[in-house]
Formats: sequence, structure tokens, C-alpha cells
Amino acid sequence: MTDIDRTRLATLHAREEERFTETHPGSAARVGPAAAHLLGGVPMNWMARWPGRFPVFAAEAKGAHLVDVDGNEYIDFCLGDTGAMTGHAPPASVAAISEQAGRGLSMMLPTDDAIAVGDELARRF
Repeated sequence: MTDIDRTRLATLHAREEERFTETHPGSAARVGPAAAHLLGGVPMNWMARWPGRFPVFAAEAKGAHLVDVDGNEYIDFCLGDTGAMTGHAPPASVAAISEQAGRGLSMMLPTDDAIAVGDELARRF
């Protein structure tokens, strides 16, 4: 069994953290302002456990792909809570949400859609 060279490991880790910081200046710049009003500078506490100096700040996502604020592209193997169902920003959902937004999002009164949703929930469950 080979011993792990802890000094070399620490050197490589420091180099990778520096490279990450250099390639993610937009995310780095958002950490301070985000921390002013968000616990740990993130919307959810698990995000503060990022394995580097700071988390990546996302700019957009479509399908199974993410782009951060620095233009770095990623394949999203987690797909978040809702993206896991259909991917990020599926065209049919974007169109339906856009159409509904033009009619109002939260009227706090019954609508025909409420009846349709109630019927569908009863059918499914």
C-alpha cells in the first residue's frame, strides 16, 4: 500500500481552488452581496457546503444543461427538485406559464383551472 503524500495533495488542492476562483470571478463577486441577507450567502443551507471557496451562481438552465454567471457550461446530473421531472425550462411549460402570467398568477379566488386541477387530482389519487 502506498502512503498518500499529504503535502502534494494539499498543493494540488490549493492549485485547483485558485484555478476555480480565476475561472469563476462572477460567482466570487456575488458571495459578499449574497451573504448580506442570505444565511451563508445562499438560498438554501446545503448550498453553503460547496466543496470549494464558494458556490457557482447559475444564470440559466435548459434541459439538462446549466450555464453559470461566468458563462461556464455544465451538464446538470442532479436537475434540482423540479428539473428532474422534465429538465430545465421545457418549452411546453414555459409557454403555459407565459400564457397564464398574462392572465394573472395569484388571484386568490376560484378559477376554471382550479376545477380542472381538482378533477385531475381526484382522477390520479
